[in-house]
Amino acid sequence: MMKSLLIYLFSIFLIVPLLGQAQEYTTTNSKAEKAYEGALLAYDQRNLNLSLNFLGEAANRDPNFIEVYLLRFEIYTELRQIAEAEQALEDAIRINPDFFSNAWFFLAAVEMNQGKYGEAETHFERFLTYPNPNPDMKDKALSELENCAFAKKAIKNPVDFEPLNLGPAINSAAPEYYPAVSTDNQMFIFTRLDNDPDAFRGKNENFYASRNFDGSWLPATPVRDVNTVFNEGAPTLSADGRTMVFTACELLGDYGEGRKGFGSCDLFIAQKTADRWGEAVNVGESVNSAAWETQPSLSADGNTLYFVRGRPTKEGVKNQDIYFTERRGGISWSAPTPVSEKINTPGKEESVMIHPDGQTLYFSSDGHVGMGGLDLYMSQKDSLGRWQTPTNLGYPINTYKDENSLLVSADGVVAFFASNREGGYGDLDLYSFNLYEDIRPTAVTYAKGKVSDFDSGEPVEAALRLYDINSQQIAGIMNSDQVTGDFLIALPAGKTYALSVSSEGYLFHSETFELKTNASNEPYALDVRLKKVKEGSGIVLKNLFFDLDKAVLKEQSSPELKELGAFLKDNPDLYIELSGHTDNQGTAEYNKALSERRAEAVKKYLMSVEKIEPRRISTLGAGANSPIASNETEEGRAQNRRTEFKIVAAN
Repeated sequence: MMKSLLIYLFSIFLIVPLLGQAQEYTTTNSKAEKAYEGALLAYDQRNLNLSLNFLGEAANRDPNFIEVYLLRFEIYTELRQIAEAEQALEDAIRINPDFFSNAWFFLAAVEMNQGKYGEAETHFERFLTYPNPNPDMKDKALSELENCAFAKKAIKNPVDFEPLNLGPAINSAAPEYYPAVSTDNQMFIFTRLDNDPDAFRGKNENFYASRNFDGSWLPATPVRDVNTVFNEGAPTLSADGRTMVFTACELLGDYGEGRKGFGSCDLFIAQKTADRWGEAVNVGESVNSAAWETQPSLSADGNTLYFVRGRPTKEGVKNQDIYFTERRGGISWSAPTPVSEKINTPGKEESVMIHPDGQTLYFSSDGHVGMGGLDLYMSQKDSLGRWQTPTNLGYPINTYKDENSLLVSADGVVAFFASNREGGYGDLDLYSFNLYEDIRPTAVTYAKGKVSDFDSGEPVEAALRLYDINSQQIAGIMNSDQVTGDFLIALPAGKTYALSVSSEGYLFHSETFELKTNASNEPYALDVRLKKVKEGSGIVLKNLFFDLDKAVLKEQSSPELKELGAFLKDNPDLYIELSGHTDNQGTAEYNKALSERRAEAVKKYLMSVEKIEPRRISTLGAGANSPIASNETEEGRAQNRRTEFKIVAAN
């Protein structure tokens, strides 16, 4: 790949206009001069090979004709022949080191492109000794000197890095890049650039998917529900693998087939039901624009979308920054906001990935200090939710080549990336490696289960809400699959969560569970069975909490109380009984009075905060008379200390 610095040079600081405007050449040989002018004309006509032939003739006529070597540098840079470009500059400097002071800058840039940091450092410093340098070039030289110093130190202190090719099930002779994986590591989707005679320019970016079988990836197959004759690329998956956002560069207006966009490249979203992807739709004009939106990354809960926005120009896409947008409900998204000045730079940011922990961002940039060109970085939020100064992932993860397309697994241990390193199957291949400790995100595990009808066992589509018990903040919102009832929720480990599940026509379900770090990568299993709304149905309110021997509701009960209030508002014809229950510790009189006070505390909240009519709620203090578990163990006694609600009338 051509490094970002050389692309920058080629688009901003062309030498040819200066060469063509020269009043006098550095040769007195008329035949050499004529051949050189032929080379300039051929270059203007974009016939680069003919131009090189003319330059060869001019150099043979006069080996000290400096302009010949400067034009050779320009052509070889455009042809991406970096070694030849370097030699051309060295030849020009050898003849006269002060003829064209900017040659030192260009030589240093070519050397940076090859990882020759010591030489580049020397030559950037030489360039800065000349008076009145171009201000932009001066700033770039100073920036690259910082990169040289960083790179030399990084090479002396390499990080652990042992990339493993994902093998022929994933990789082919075609380029593979931009991977995405579900939180349970069961689904792997990536982009492949296929040869396609029916596609524009004979190439077509398509999605391929593979499933994990006993720790190995099965042969990847095309995602035919999403692929079209146009390009699809850079997919991102929600934690459960049922929502995909991707980039498509579609035709505007009514000309041609395919999805319609608002600009050069837009973001599209598709939902999966059972084993089929639904029709992809444009994320919307609130997010997509006449600019270039690409490389999306969806948060684990599917409610925050990060992406890269750039401005297309004749020289390529400029002003690339990372933005984010938040789901407002349904398919509506907020106006995008730049992620942070700590992350975005005047340079180029791309290949953004938000980890399922919601706190760690991985991305590529050429605007932060690094190895030169695009390097991989990590930034994490502090306790106030502010992004911190990015950390370079280090050498040899980052090198003198451009690095991007990084994906980190939910457990924070394994990373995936694309590389054209030697030993692959051809062009870009996908690799994996273990992240060293300092650049790992917060460990995330997941809960996985199914929602079904309590009586029939049939799958139920339901809304699921997860709350962090301690912070009372929503930790995740999602729906179970409408066909299978399955769900998967990625959550930071080491916390206690309250789960609430609701579906029209059913009582809501609640429970509390602690999600521990799981080295075996087995999910926390949740089997949710919903009871129909009918007289006599009831549930245990598992997310109501009281202090020992007290009837004052703890703050952690707030999400459950709001869910109960919402249920009663959605079902205004229902009348319920709240019953309090205790274990068998203490006297029967004391337990009955305590359980009655607790039931009354819940009723009082529903009346005062949720504005539920008092006549719809009756209370009962059952004491220890109706245990649901043995009182011989602390675990059993904890289950017996509970509050239930039951439908007593449905008018």
